[in-house]
Amino acid sequence: MLKELIRYLLFKEKSSSERFIKYLKEKGASIGSGVYFYDVRSCYFGLNYCFNLSIGDNVQITHGVVILDHGYEWSVVKGAYGDVQGNTGPVAIGSNVFIGANAVILKGVTIGDNVIIGAGSVVSKDIPSNSVAAGVPCRVISTLDNYRSHRSKKQVDEAFALFRSYYLSHSRVPPKEIFREYFWIFEKTSKDLIDEYKDVMQLLPDSREKTEAAFNSHVPSFDDYDSFIRYCLDKFQEEEGNYKDDTKN
Repeated sequence: MLKELIRYLLFKEKSSSERFIKYLKEKGASIGSGVYFYDVRSCYFGLNYCFNLSIGDNVQITHGVVILDHGYEWSVVKGAYGDVQGNTGPVAIGSNVFIGANAVILKGVTIGDNVIIGAGSVVSKDIPSNSVAAGVPCRVISTLDNYRSHRSKKQVDEAFALFRSYYLSHSRVPPKEIFREYFWIFEKTSKDLIDEYKDVMQLLPDSREKTEAAFNSHVPSFDDYDSFIRYCLDKFQEEEGNYKDDTKN
């Protein structure tokens, strides 16, 4: 309680994601449920008018994201010609959107639903729904369907890479909870999941039923956790030449 009070006194509306969302809403922004700022103090919202900002549901905003509803580059025109030219526009972000670290979203942009914005992107034009976009300037690089398929094919290799890193660092097989993002490759039913896996299943409250249905219909790559670990040990031995098999301890 005391820590929260000190944090609020130091950082005011940016002391937490919840307080910043409340602040933006009070200023006129439209923000749905399930929106979260992972590092709110690193984000910068240059808004002349908060009512220019609308954010849907289940939007994840990560470190260093910048959102602007205006531009002051017309100052150069004013300096050269004397003209005063307005430069303001709304920013609309749909639902189920992930905005990567240090992305910049400029005025007049609409980002659709089910969109991933890559880290470091500069979004200066509209991004359609069901897409993955990245770059400077930001452009669509994949549909969400293709991205999902691509990521599905990477799961076993990435899980092994995680196993390998842990094994090299600790000289033992990783504990089961280490694979909290990869348990779909070896777990078959949700009833016996460890707590760390259950927590992942509960992420994004609006998607819980959909996640449960998808999990119950999926086909894991391995029969169980032990067969996955055996695969990792065999692959590690093949790559490294030796290992300490402590699965029987």
